[in-house]
Amino acid sequence: MDATVTSLLIYAESGGPGQDLDDVEITATGPEGNRSKKHAVHLVSATEYVDSHPRANIVLDIDPERLASLVGNVIRVGEATLTVTREPQQCAGVYADVVEPGHVAVGDALLVADA
Repeated sequence: MDATVTSLLIYAESGGPGQDLDDVEITATGPEGNRSKKHAVHLVSATEYVDSHPRANIVLDIDPERLASLVGNVIRVGEATLTVTREPQQCAGVYADVVEPGHVAVGDALLVADA
């Protein structure tokens, strides 16, 4: 798939500003340093991030519809493996659970596991 990470963000406090990172370790509960949330990782298309400013962790240069179509799939971003679980009700993008923790950096490719 032709999609890469364009931005990585963490939010240490609820309602607080995001911290833009060049790379981050994705732990079993989400990006290291990110506040605890119900969903480990929030991924969003760069187009929707600019338009709606969700509090996403991983911003990708991917069509929003293609990203939404990944619900139910296992993906790899950098060294981390994630399962895309669902679309949020209140904002853009998708949520994912961590299958295998790992390092993710800006410029890493998004890969989709074979079904």
